[in-house]
Amino acid sequence: MLPVVWTLFAVLAVGAFLMIAAYWLDVQDRPDLSTRARMGWSAGVLAFPVTIPLYAFAGGPGWPTALRLGSLVPPLAAILFAGFVSGAFS
Repeated sequence: MLPVVWTLFAVLAVGAFLMIAAYWLDVQDRPDLSTRARMGWSAGVLAFPVTIPLYAFAGGPGWPTALRLGSLVPPLAAILFAGFVSGAFS
């Protein structure tokens, strides 16, 4: 079981980094956001497992369905990481 979970975690971790970059670039590229809002959403990178799905589903970026589903990758990677740290997969 551990090799499968480890592989899944590795793939999700790489996907999470890609989603962080996509999120940050999208926030910087939106002309409808004020400078203050852009700075606030950019600071949300620090809490990325929460802010990326929040931005995708409620922030109004107009992302297609594939990116909205991809926004759930960082929380899944964080959950698997917490499972490794707590010893749930040993």
